[in-house]
Amino acid sequence: MIKEYKNKLILNYYSSVGDIVESVLVEDSVGDFDISIYDDTIYLVYQDLKYYLNILILKGNEKSIHKISSDSLPKLFELNIIKHNDRISIFYLYPIDISQKIFQIKHNMLKDNKWHNFQVDEARVSQVLNPIKIIHDGEDIFLAYYYENQICLKSFNEMDGEWKESIILTDNKEKLYLDALYDGEYFYLVYSEAVDGNYIIRFSNFEYPKLIEEYSSIISRKSNSSNPTIIMKDNFLWIVWNESSRIYSRYSSDKGKTWSDIKSWDEFANKNIVRYKYTSNNNIDGTIIYNSFGIIYPDIKFIGFY
Repeated sequence: MIKEYKNKLILNYYSSVGDIVESVLVEDSVGDFDISIYDDTIYLVYQDLKYYLNILILKGNEKSIHKISSDSLPKLFELNIIKHNDRISIFYLYPIDISQKIFQIKHNMLKDNKWHNFQVDEARVSQVLNPIKIIHDGEDIFLAYYYENQICLKSFNEMDGEWKESIILTDNKEKLYLDALYDGEYFYLVYSEAVDGNYIIRFSNFEYPKLIEEYSSIISRKSNSSNPTIIMKDNFLWIVWNESSRIYSRYSSDKGKTWSDIKSWDEFANKNIVRYKYTSNNNIDGTIIYNSFGIIYPDIKFIGFY
């Protein structure tokens, strides 16, 4: 687990026998950061105190830090890093006009020891700066993002080396948050939607590659539901969210056509709950996890699904 504390990025390793190993990876981090783990190597992207963009590579006890930007940059948002088909890709939102809430989505890809830079699209903020979602599968990288209140999808094919045209998936009604998942057949989408002064969790699935919406469902109650998180576990589709300090979830066994009753995870109501990013070397058939709610040390565990 990597945590941030006073400009430091700290690696905590918890062994199966209860030992804790702590190591300071970076002492000059500011703002967003992200990690990926592949072949027992940690890749970490961050901005330093002078706002240069850096990548740290940690394999065993060997650590190296490389500058990606040759100049100081504005503060970047939504930093994401993936390693896909042996190529490192970094994504972020670059502020163009803060007063007008306009950002450029940028993609830097390391290929043949050279950084290739792509201007993906423009993001415009309606109420708040919503997250972007990166999914990679086969030769393609998918990017889901907001343009004001519309959620859009773009794809990048590494063989072609170009981003395709943007596809609008939703209407322009007020929305917050975003999570998505792709299982090779369907693209699944969840977000919070404003209804009668409250927020509900809405789910949609789209047949791929036609991206035709097949099912759309309201998953939660009208009670300011937030941070919807979508998980596939043993081919069951779970949607997990929070309402105040409580976690709720529902699952579907038929790709979102029908849903279980709402389950409340009351036993964790008084625990310190966080939303983890999950990354692993192990690929398990029928299981896709990018994020999950969970509780922190000493009883680290995911909650909201089983």
